[in-house]
Amino acid sequence: MQKPPKKKEKCPHCEGKGLIKLGDRKVKCSRCGGSGFKPSGPKH
Repeated sequence: MQKPPKKKEKCPHCEGKGLIKLGDRKVKCSRCGGSGFKPSGPKH
């Protein structure tokens, strides 16, 4: 049997947008890498 696909959670840092406002410019969220989803597991 296959496992059901995990539902991706929104990144709490950028509220699922993938971009964060820094002053007057927008930059990619450093936590999710701009995907807008919560990063899965620790990266080494």
